[in-house]
Amino acid sequence: MDAATPGRARIPLPVEIGLAVVAGLAAFTVWAVICAAAPRHHVPGVVLSLTLLGGVLAVARSAGILYALPVGVAAILAYDWFFLPPFRDLNTNAFIILGLFILMAVIVGAVATVTGRRAVESERARGDLAEEQAALRRVATLVAGGARPAAVFTAVADELAGLIGADATFVTRLDGAGAEEAGETVTVVGSYGGVTAEMPVASRIVLEPEMLLQQVIHTGRTARASGDALRNGPFGALVKKLHLRAAIATPVTVGTRRWGVAVAGTTRPDFPPGTESRIHDFIHLAALAIANAQAEQELRVLAETQASLRRLALLIARGVAPEVVFAAVTKEVLRHFGTGTARLIRYERDGTATLLANEGTTGPHVRVGQAWEGYPPSGLTATVQRTGRTARVDDYRELPGGERYAEEGLISAVGMPIHVSGRLWGMIAVGSSEGRLPDDTEARMAEFIELVATSVADAQSRAELISSRARIVAAADEARRRIERDLHDGAQQRLVALALRLRSAAMDAEQRGDRHQEMTEVATDLMAVIEELRELSRGIHPAVLSDSGLRSALRALGRRAPLPVEIDVRLDGRLPQPVEVGAYYVVSEMLTNAVKHAGASVVQVTAEAPDGTLVLRVHDDGAGGADPARGSGLLGLKDRIEALGGTFEINSPAGTGTTVTCRVPLDVSVNSR
Repeated sequence: MDAATPGRARIPLPVEIGLAVVAGLAAFTVWAVICAAAPRHHVPGVVLSLTLLGGVLAVARSAGILYALPVGVAAILAYDWFFLPPFRDLNTNAFIILGLFILMAVIVGAVATVTGRRAVESERARGDLAEEQAALRRVATLVAGGARPAAVFTAVADELAGLIGADATFVTRLDGAGAEEAGETVTVVGSYGGVTAEMPVASRIVLEPEMLLQQVIHTGRTARASGDALRNGPFGALVKKLHLRAAIATPVTVGTRRWGVAVAGTTRPDFPPGTESRIHDFIHLAALAIANAQAEQELRVLAETQASLRRLALLIARGVAPEVVFAAVTKEVLRHFGTGTARLIRYERDGTATLLANEGTTGPHVRVGQAWEGYPPSGLTATVQRTGRTARVDDYRELPGGERYAEEGLISAVGMPIHVSGRLWGMIAVGSSEGRLPDDTEARMAEFIELVATSVADAQSRAELISSRARIVAAADEARRRIERDLHDGAQQRLVALALRLRSAAMDAEQRGDRHQEMTEVATDLMAVIEELRELSRGIHPAVLSDSGLRSALRALGRRAPLPVEIDVRLDGRLPQPVEVGAYYVVSEMLTNAVKHAGASVVQVTAEAPDGTLVLRVHDDGAGGADPARGSGLLGLKDRIEALGGTFEINSPAGTGTTVTCRVPLDVSVNSR
């Protein structure tokens, strides 16, 4: 067999040289008998020559040049000695010559064989190197193109299979210790072939002492298994199902850190010799791509997490309602971790739960803002509430009471507790409609949820602050209304009655001819006091606002103002009382400032309520230069409007007048509860 035939390469060369010598001697014996018999049977020389040549060619084709050369030399000597006269006697000299010729032919054949084998091995090595470089270029192209690690790891498994002719390959990443009671675990990050369906990406494998993976991780060296050792191992069922007969595992080292293991399997009896080194060399070079892909992923996750947190922080800084923050939180969680749904649930102090936000799949039982009821006793909500720890459901179709979630299309879910100020505040759950969530979902969510808890706490604190401020403002307004009512119904009415009695007494005195001038003056002064008291009462809380609403109250302000006031109120019906009171005091204060400080000639007031928000705008053409920071009444107005969950904006450049714009949500019950 020649050097290009891999099966013969397993026979040591000295043994093959010995076999070639034996073949030459045996061939000489056969050729000698044929050549000696040919003259007696009148065989033409040409026919005999062609017969001998055919035999030599057959040996060359089947066994290689190492055997063909001594067989050919034996054929020539037999033809010369026993067919062509004069015939040679087989004496000592003849045997010496025969031996020399055959040995010479074997030496030449051995040299040619070694040279050919080296040429083939060199060519094969160049081909292998070219294949490895091409495979690495394809993997590097993926990394450079910003492919996600899952795609890179799958490409590594695919390229490894093509490189060594494996039927199944997978790449695993070593997880942190303590993930399972059994000890270390690895997670499948990429796979190829039949193993893909049995060990999908994100599958976690608990390492056992007799595993090939465990051996490679602990020794740091490539290992091979085949036959019974492979079939009877921990993956015996998988090996039999895929008809694998041999496997090789090699460590993946990133820098100086043992990162994971790459495994290749074949349905052939075994891998060719040298496969371990080829796998090791390829994985050693691919480790750089793996490291880059992981670094890119970590940076991408960090950037996405920071972007999510910035969006949440911006919402909180803008002062949006907690419901908006909660909805944004669930959307960000679904964006990062889920494929089906994300839900934010708050645990109430009475033991019930409230669904605050939902993103993704839904159903009749999903009612945002209402009580979260009917959940399974062994489901996420109950488990997290009971234990205060992470919970998981791998298949709702098999969970008692999980039918409604399965009808949504959910298959598995993970629930993460949210702790605020050391207390279990609630839970955020993420679900998958495509299959079981990866085993590392909890670990990936943990850090993000800690940061989300801060956002939730900030939103909750701001909501509580707004509610507290709103209650204070409402209490103050109620006190104003009570004082105004007491003045109107009590002191004011008594003073009016006293003034009428004085006027009546003065008229009686005038009819009797008595002195009445002083009594008349006292009655007039008393009416002036009553009018001043009435104005003071309006300042405390205008009765027209309570009786007729904001439209009438603003028009009354305009009529009493000492300068022209243009009022345009486009409102349908009454607004919530806290909103009407706040808007009234804004207009009242701005009118006072326009008269006392701005020297304005006209004031424009507009009010409308599009999309559930009161938009109030007050503009004067005065001197401008108003600044709430200087401690004027504008600061109190700003606090009042913000206590209602609204915004207070002022634009007052010097010399161009002052414009105040307020936006107040009409659903003040949410912010003031």
